[in-house]
Amino acid sequence: MYMTRVILECVPQPNAICEVLRAAFPGEHSDKAMENLWRVDELEDGKELLVVSSHLPQLQPIAKEIGTCDERNKTLPYAPFLGRLENGQAWNFRLCANPVGHKKKNASDKREKLYALRTAAEQLEWLGEQGLKHGFDVKECSVISDEWRMFKADKDDKKDAARLLAVTFEGLLVVTDAEAFRTALTQGIGRGKTHGCGLLTLAKNSP
Repeated sequence: MYMTRVILECVPQPNAICEVLRAAFPGEHSDKAMENLWRVDELEDGKELLVVSSHLPQLQPIAKEIGTCDERNKTLPYAPFLGRLENGQAWNFRLCANPVGHKKKNASDKREKLYALRTAAEQLEWLGEQGLKHGFDVKECSVISDEWRMFKADKDDKKDAARLLAVTFEGLLVVTDAEAFRTALTQGIGRGKTHGCGLLTLAKNSP
């Protein structure tokens, strides 16, 4: 596994980022490029693209199309960090995710429909439930942003084919199941992973 960081010159539409990521994993890995996790983060002096991938990416296509030739652009092995995770550790975290619920529109419906969780209370409750599934306990958390993202069927189609609500969480968590937690870090949380949702990242918790 690898963690990649690229400083962005601009923030393209998610569809464009998907195309750039395909170019960064050529050959036999291109078909699986969309299995990788990615997220765009705000910095004090710009924005960055973070990517977690199972294969080593080529930074040049990303930097050329949407990024900059910045010395901060780098790819590092992720496995050493993952191997140091243990139960009971506390970490600051950031997660951009697509919180959704399930319900039937009518009593006669056989299947439940997905719907976006719009309020902060619903979104935080969703995150707590995800923690139970993925080996962590949320101790503190706030929603720092939420936005609707539009996705087109293809680059020539001017009509939006779909949209999702991307919600960014920040807070403090404690690891409760290190193995399940590693899986969440490498495979993501929730839906919308090909469109910039699901990537959970950690930072040291300073007492």
